[in-house]
Amino acid sequence: MPASRAPTPRASGRMASIVARHGRRLCRSSLRACGLRAMLMAAMCAFMASGAGAEVTTKRVGNHDMALRILGDSGPWIIFESGLGEGIDSWEQVAPVLAACAHTVVYDRLGVGRSSPRRGGGAVLASEVSDRLMSLLATIDAPPPYILVGHSLGGLYVQSFARKHPTLVAAVVLVDSASPFEPPGVFVSTVPPAPGSIEAAEEAGVVPSIAAMLAGPPFPPVPLTVLVATNHGDTGEREALWREVQARTAALSPKGRLEIVDESGHFIQSDRPQTVIGAVVQVARAAGIAMPTCR
Repeated sequence: MPASRAPTPRASGRMASIVARHGRRLCRSSLRACGLRAMLMAAMCAFMASGAGAEVTTKRVGNHDMALRILGDSGPWIIFESGLGEGIDSWEQVAPVLAACAHTVVYDRLGVGRSSPRRGGGAVLASEVSDRLMSLLATIDAPPPYILVGHSLGGLYVQSFARKHPTLVAAVVLVDSASPFEPPGVFVSTVPPAPGSIEAAEEAGVVPSIAAMLAGPPFPPVPLTVLVATNHGDTGEREALWREVQARTAALSPKGRLEIVDESGHFIQSDRPQTVIGAVVQVARAAGIAMPTCR
């Protein structure tokens, strides 16, 4: 189903094996690629061959420790926001490649992965997430403007950030993202999150976050690419409705565009990582941001 917030169960360490397997396949095929795809594959191969990369570190933000990984030493700052209950590992096939031509930041929200537990109960609101992200970016001295990339529920958080800080955002990529235009209660997981879990708290915040978003400032007129998957294992009617929702989301910006990603499930960044990478490079260039090593 095109459940924009439904997590996919993953065994511990599974992402690492997927990265290695797909990375080797990409490296073998890079000699046959051309243009942007060749450059991106070459960057991924070089990164994997060298074993380079940054360890996950923690930064004190207010009263909490936030786990993050920063890659790259030049170019714009690309900030990744993961889906419901997901963290740093969501972007292992995307962020290292883009680090060849940008700074990339992936992190765990409170209650997720290696970040501090979220204290207190209640729903996680998009405004809370975007405010804490702003504090984290200030803590690591990451200068704007930012390119924001959000998957699933993380896409809703990215939209909140862009609306609250329009002058700090250069461009946005939404990856099969939650949307303020979803029919209420339609695209939700059929398996409710465990009570008291961070997933349950994040899910509980969706409805009030959408209401606040629709009542608040508009989405900024920045380059926006909305990637929508086509293979959620749902009915044709619901898949079509999901694409309609995503088309309305792309229309939030006069510079928005919809890109349908065939043969991909909800986790486009795992199924079709090159599509996500290409979308980020495209919006950066549309925003007039130089990424010379990506030419």
